[in-house]
Amino acid sequence: MVRAERLLDANVNRAREGLRTLEEIARLLLEDSELAAALRTRRRRLGALTEEILPDLLPARSAGTDPGFAPEIAAGPRKDLASVAAAAAGRVGESLRVLEEIGSTVNPSFAAGIQSIRHGWYDLDRDLRLRLGTRKPLAQPRLCVLLTRDLCPGGDWIRVVDALAESRVDMVQIREKELADGVLLNHAEAVRDRLHSTTRLVINDRISVAATLGLDVHLGREDLPIAAARRLLGRDAQIGRSTSGLPEAHSAIAAGADLVGVGPVFVSATKDKKPVGPGAAGKVAAAGIPHLAIGGIELSNLESLCEHGVAGVAVCRGVLGAEDVAATVSKIQTRMDTAAEDVSCP
Repeated sequence: MVRAERLLDANVNRAREGLRTLEEIARLLLEDSELAAALRTRRRRLGALTEEILPDLLPARSAGTDPGFAPEIAAGPRKDLASVAAAAAGRVGESLRVLEEIGSTVNPSFAAGIQSIRHGWYDLDRDLRLRLGTRKPLAQPRLCVLLTRDLCPGGDWIRVVDALAESRVDMVQIREKELADGVLLNHAEAVRDRLHSTTRLVINDRISVAATLGLDVHLGREDLPIAAARRLLGRDAQIGRSTSGLPEAHSAIAAGADLVGVGPVFVSATKDKKPVGPGAAGKVAAAGIPHLAIGGIELSNLESLCEHGVAGVAVCRGVLGAEDVAATVSKIQTRMDTAAEDVSCP
């Protein structure tokens, strides 16, 4: 009986430690309160169940005499959060199975309780690991054109989009705050059909439209949490988040964003916030975070951003209102290419 109690004690501890590791990742890094709560509930149920049915496991503990523990072959540093989560989740699943199997020989009620905790665990494990899973990283865009129909000269957005297709712009974000979802859906389909296949199309704010069309989304600071958006869009969607500088950028990336907008860097007719300046975007760029400086950017002030090491910009009126849209896009992307080469040179 002592041997069984020792085995049960070791696996209760192992499962609870794994659950706590995953809970902290979900709560503080993914900022997913729902997922964190589900993990916390299982951890607390395991502790309560053990205390209620098998309160005398502690005397059987003897970690120092465990013949299976060898510090020199203990797991080394994990390469990323996904590997940490995978290891912790593996420990939880294995330990719960051991507790259910061995527990049935000691106390059937304990085994039944463990079975209840284990029920649904694998789906929870899947959800967490998909959130942290390795996805193809977003290539740093040089230019994202912010497309709003009313800001196109004469409302001729088709002419503008055709020019964007001709120039093979890296990214287009559709920003239509006033359009109904159905109208926006039809508009986004039309834009997608006209753009070059290499251009990434993003929807601003409207997750439902992005999900329907299988597009990426950019979210403002007050929009839906990234974790919730990820559940709706799937693990392969690229999600952007608006920020004002490096601290918010770090938080956004930790929460699961793939790219951050930083700004407004200059006075902007479409943003009423105080400019943060080119330096704020430069600090985000220096941190290696995929980014787009945004706010009042045009060819005339592009140089100051490049001098701060900015690798990507989001431009609205500076492109939409240009006499030659395709040529303006080409000039911006070429300058950003040159800036990237300057940064990479020793």
